Order: sequence, then structure tokens, then C-alpha cells
Amino acid sequence: MVQTILLMAILVLAALAMIVAEICTPTFGALAAGALGLLVWACYLAFSLDSALGVGIVVALLLGLPVFVFYAVRILPRTGLGRHLALRQAQARPGGGTPENDWLSQLVGRSAQTETLLRPSGTIRVDGKRIVAQAESGLIDKGQTVRILKACGTYVVVRKEE
Repeated sequence: MVQTILLMAILVLAALAMIVAEICTPTFGALAAGALGLLVWACYLAFSLDSALGVGIVVALLLGLPVFVFYAVRILPRTGLGRHLALRQAQARPGGGTPENDWLSQLVGRSAQTETLLRPSGTIRVDGKRIVAQAESGLIDKGQTVRILKACGTYVVVRKEE
């Protein structure tokens, strides 16, 4: 009986460790399924000893697991392991991680010629370079003069000049 209770405790602790590992790694539920299997095994052992003990273990797991997961998700990023796994800060602006964005943002306010029909996207030419562009609204014919309004990642938004 003592060995069975010890085995149940080991199974539950192993399941909790697998849940933490599932939170930390992208296993797409494989570790969570393994943890569920260990918990079912522990419940089976508890019911094999005594039905009241089995019911107590099931109730304790149903109440304790959500609390454990909640605190694991909240506390883990503050630990040494969590700091290595989590991103430190978000990017400052959309598209900020692309090298093209810095060059394209310098073109804002400049004029360009459309090389293709923008419906709403196509290409324009600025300083002899082809750039992917998107019309702010509607269609813009080939050969029209446009003004660059903003840079969005790897393309620019343009408006037809009158």
C-alpha cells in the first residue's frame, strides 16, 4: 500500500513536470497527453486502493490542476528558465524587423511612377529601383505619378497625384 501511494505521488509529480515542459516547448500537446495518461494512471491506482481515496484524488486534481497551470504560466516567465524562453520586448513598429523598412521609410513624401497597374497592388519605380506598392484606394493606371504616403514592412502605400 505504501509503495502504491508513493507511485501515485511520483506519477502526479511527473505529470506536473510534463505540464510545465508543455508550456515551455512546442510539442503540440504530446507532453500534455502524456501528463493526462500519468494522471489517469494515478487515479486508477487510487481507486484500486479505496474508492474514497480515488474520489478524493480526482477532486483534488480537478481543483488543483487549473490553479497549478495558472500559476505556472504567471510565475514561469519570471524565473531564470522563463527569461531565456520568453521574448524580452515586442518590436517597436510593424515591419521594423525588415531591413527594407528603413530604406522605404526614407521614401515617404516622394513622387514615383507606376510601372504596372495598381489594383490595388503593383510596382512603382523610384530612383531606378522597382518597389512593391499598394494604392491607398481604387485603381491607378500604369505610367501615372504617385506620392508615397507610408512604408509598411516591405511595400509602400501610394496615392495618385493630381
